[in-house]
Amino acid sequence: MGEKERGRHGRTSKSPWKYVLVTWLAGVLAAVGLGAVSAAGSALRLSLGLSAGALAWATSSITAVGALLSIPAGWWVSRFGAERALSCGLLVMSVAAAGNAAAGSFGLLLGSRLAEGVGYLLVFVAGPVVLTRVTEGGIRSAALALWGTCVPTGLAVAAAVGGALASWCTWHQWLTVTALGPLVMAGVLLAVLPRLPRTAVPCAQRAAGAWNGALRLGVAYGSLCLVGVAVVMVLPPFLTEFRQATPAVAGTVMAVVCLGSAFGGLAASWLLRRGLAVAALAPLGVVMPVACLPAFSAEFPLAVSGGAATLVLVVDGLLISAVFAALPASVSRPEQVDIANGILNQLGSVGTLLGPPLFGLLIATAGFGAVAAATLFFGGLGTILLLTTARTSARGAAAAVLGAFDAPEDGEPLGGPELLGDGDGRQQPHCTGP
Repeated sequence: MGEKERGRHGRTSKSPWKYVLVTWLAGVLAAVGLGAVSAAGSALRLSLGLSAGALAWATSSITAVGALLSIPAGWWVSRFGAERALSCGLLVMSVAAAGNAAAGSFGLLLGSRLAEGVGYLLVFVAGPVVLTRVTEGGIRSAALALWGTCVPTGLAVAAAVGGALASWCTWHQWLTVTALGPLVMAGVLLAVLPRLPRTAVPCAQRAAGAWNGALRLGVAYGSLCLVGVAVVMVLPPFLTEFRQATPAVAGTVMAVVCLGSAFGGLAASWLLRRGLAVAALAPLGVVMPVACLPAFSAEFPLAVSGGAATLVLVVDGLLISAVFAALPASVSRPEQVDIANGILNQLGSVGTLLGPPLFGLLIATAGFGAVAAATLFFGGLGTILLLTTARTSARGAAAAVLGAFDAPEDGEPLGGPELLGDGDGRQQPHCTGP
């Protein structure tokens, strides 16, 4: 393979950052698909006669697939191959996005969005697995933290580009445009990414507590996703109804707030690349409920409220990126990362689905002051679980797991199972115990 010759874990001797970049771009394009319908929401409602509730279902149905099937998807990705699953997911999203563009009724739109959700799920389960296997050491932590910025970046791109094209093209044409990016990127990934080993975990479930770290990290991720999406969803009505902001002003504030999550993830990637431990980032979670107080108070100037809301999303994005960085160390065997990432995505999707209605119910009962209290509870839960998982991993088997990922080509993985090839690029753990 020349310069692209791989080590036993699919890494190359060259800089892995080109692999990190194309994988990250794949995640961003998938997230553009997530926000594509919302960006054309007004035109869709008028054209198809949709209610606000129907449009919300069409928007969120793509994540409902992940809430149901992320763990099985992690199992499947481990056998199919992460880099192939990533390209396959983009192809599915491209075809489904074309279906979105051609939809003439709510039923057809919902069906194509559910199909798009299958591709979205594959991208977000396989992406971190690819990054784990093409990087090592501090670069791995930074790359996984960067992955945590895919969704806010993609949503911001969808909102900006979709808004700019609204006066130039129909919603059919806009959704057709969103089908092109994943199609092109699928080809790029096939050409650029090395072939990575496929793994199976026939004995990973035998050890009691084998998935405790991944489950803790998954609940942390779900809690943080719940807070982030809920704050984004409840802030616009607060600005327009209680602060009397115009739609243009509210839209500007929301654009800045949403970008805050991406900036937080980039900050986490920068800090982790320079050697800061994940556990050192977790205590920043205390900032979120404190910042919610001025963010959802009419007593402060609008600029202060907007800045405070942005700070909430900056910290939330930073902690979400820290969750992804902690993923490899949350499992006891390197071949468990695929399924662990499925656990992470499934619980994160559950949090995304539950956040807006839960916060909405609390606001209807106790007013916008309840936002800070709910953020304290769910953000605190996510922060504590991230902190305990990071510390437990640092003291426990994480060194062996990371050593197995980073093992040199002529050495056996440290502390991991012996990997036996099956002649087709698939690697399976050889179990010698019960």
